[in-house]
Amino acid sequence: MTQVSCCEETSRESTANRIQGETMPSYDPGDGHLLHYDDAGAGRPVVLLHGWACHAGYFTPQIDGLAGRFRIVAPDLRGHRRSHRPGDAPDLAMLAEDLHGLLGQLGPPAAVLVGWSMGALVAFEYIRRFGAGGIAGLVVVDMTPRVVNDAGWDLGLIGGYGSAQAERAPVLMRQDWARWVEAFLPAVLADGRDPDPALLGWIAGAMRGCDPDAMAALWRAIASADYRVDAGSITVPTLILHGARSRLYGPRTAAWLADAIPGAALATVPEAGHAPHLEQPDAFNRLLAAFGASAPFPPTVPGIV
Repeated sequence: MTQVSCCEETSRESTANRIQGETMPSYDPGDGHLLHYDDAGAGRPVVLLHGWACHAGYFTPQIDGLAGRFRIVAPDLRGHRRSHRPGDAPDLAMLAEDLHGLLGQLGPPAAVLVGWSMGALVAFEYIRRFGAGGIAGLVVVDMTPRVVNDAGWDLGLIGGYGSAQAERAPVLMRQDWARWVEAFLPAVLADGRDPDPALLGWIAGAMRGCDPDAMAALWRAIASADYRVDAGSITVPTLILHGARSRLYGPRTAAWLADAIPGAALATVPEAGHAPHLEQPDAFNRLLAAFGASAPFPPTVPGIV
């Protein structure tokens, strides 16, 4: 099993600093809020969109492993780490608008979007608002189009997560964020396997550093989102990646997305949970590299250059 061997914050920051010579690129999406991202390599852009209460550093194995073949861009989404400022209350619409600004900052050629967990919802919202004409492809990593289950939908969060739990969650986050993180943490990594202590500890520390008010606002937006109808209108090459041992979303959820998105391919990362890019980075990188190399180069779209 190949895992991240060292998850100390200092090692990840040194990787990031090496990428841009001690300074991080940033951009203003139009509202004066400076947003930061990591940028490494050259060629086709592959934009890595992190999950809720995470940040770009979760993609260090992809930055290190794929920057020799692609331009790897990993933003800290609004409300997270370097892109956080006091009072942030982000929602998916804001994050999609921010992504539109980032793609404009990058310029051509068209990027492949890789959305892990909440990052996939950001990609779905981007496509809903701006269409898919300006991107070359989409990778959805262990995510559902609708998190909350109901009488007609059981492919949200495993365990029957429903509207009552979704309403209560932001309250609990604001009351005791550290306790909420501890309760959530085991669900991130693979079921039935002993977690890498260094990886688990690093994730715990990174999540504890998030602003609970910002995360509560964003969770409320996630819980209310529904992209089931949108899936059928996604027209770019799409890869659905699922962690075989995910504790959050089952194989039926990945299969539903692969069937709903026209022409989508489905791949499973063995021995990985909800974070296959961290738990099995070599296998994940091989799948992503093959998809990135095969994606077409669409014509330039106004507003993306």
